[in-house]
Amino acid sequence: MPRLILAILALELMILVHELGHLIVAKRVGIAVHAFAIGFGPKLLAFTRGETTYSLNLLPLGGYVSMAGEDSDTSSPDVPPERRFRSKSVAARLAVVCAGPVMNFLLAIVLLAGIAMAYGMPGQVGTTIDKVYPGYPAADAGLKPGDVIVAIDGRPMRDGNEMIRLIHASGDRTLAIVVERNGTRFMVHVPTKYDPQQRVWVTGFIPVVSRTRLDPVRAVGWGILTTGRDLGAYLSALWNLAVSHQLLGQLGGPVTAVNVLGQAAQAGGETFLYFTSFFSIIIGLFNLFPFPALDGGRAAFLVVEGLRRRPLDPRREGYVHLAGLMLLLCLILALTVRDVMHPIHLNLP
Repeated sequence: MPRLILAILALELMILVHELGHLIVAKRVGIAVHAFAIGFGPKLLAFTRGETTYSLNLLPLGGYVSMAGEDSDTSSPDVPPERRFRSKSVAARLAVVCAGPVMNFLLAIVLLAGIAMAYGMPGQVGTTIDKVYPGYPAADAGLKPGDVIVAIDGRPMRDGNEMIRLIHASGDRTLAIVVERNGTRFMVHVPTKYDPQQRVWVTGFIPVVSRTRLDPVRAVGWGILTTGRDLGAYLSALWNLAVSHQLLGQLGGPVTAVNVLGQAAQAGGETFLYFTSFFSIIIGLFNLFPFPALDGGRAAFLVVEGLRRRPLDPRREGYVHLAGLMLLLCLILALTVRDVMHPIHLNLP
């Protein structure tokens, strides 16, 4: 139960910072905001401050910021025209729309910076065993934390990366591993086990990784570089899945997100923070897709408006976004059903 609570809180945090991005920039450019909500459905908690009602709702599947004049130029007649969404420049509205995904990326940077300060930045991989997982061949063969891998199949192991590559590519066979323990060397024979999720062969141990704790400035820099690198990697992976027609088959819904975050929480604080940063980046990317009802879809309409140099018909745009929202809800429902029928289990070793 505690890991489930942590997983839900992590998702709520991602939603909160996303909607805060829209709220902060909307107020900054002078747009009247009627409501700021986390979740949908009946209100659990609510209060009004100024012109905005803030609420926490029952269904934690998203959130929204309701702005004056968002749907049409004539909506919110009690709000002065200059404070309505559609009265603002295209650049100002683009800033409001894109602020949510940007905040998700910033959250990932903050989380990764926290990892670099609290746990240290991962550095060189060694040949000393850090963890051995029960039920895997390494544990069955008697390997223990602190053992040093000297050689595999007669090949000396000089660094951990070489050792990992050799094991991952070993195939379905038994490895002859020379181990040093307390100054004594001996040989053990360790079969490999195929990991279908990582698509590599494993033995079930993790080597020691040297770590360097960073000061706040360098930690933020590392968080920025890592987030940028991950963004590129995720975009490349999504593109490959799309062109191979496997994207829908690999998508997961809210149940998968909670399940994976819960398992990550059980694995430890660092793993939990890494997976939270991963999902925050994915949420930011997903919302930037140029699909109706998403931030990216609204941004696409604004770009077209800027190129045409005249407003689009808000009523027609509203119909397109409504249709997109219906499709998204159907997709989320289908993914939720599939997630419940076929839950994902992380193979963290």
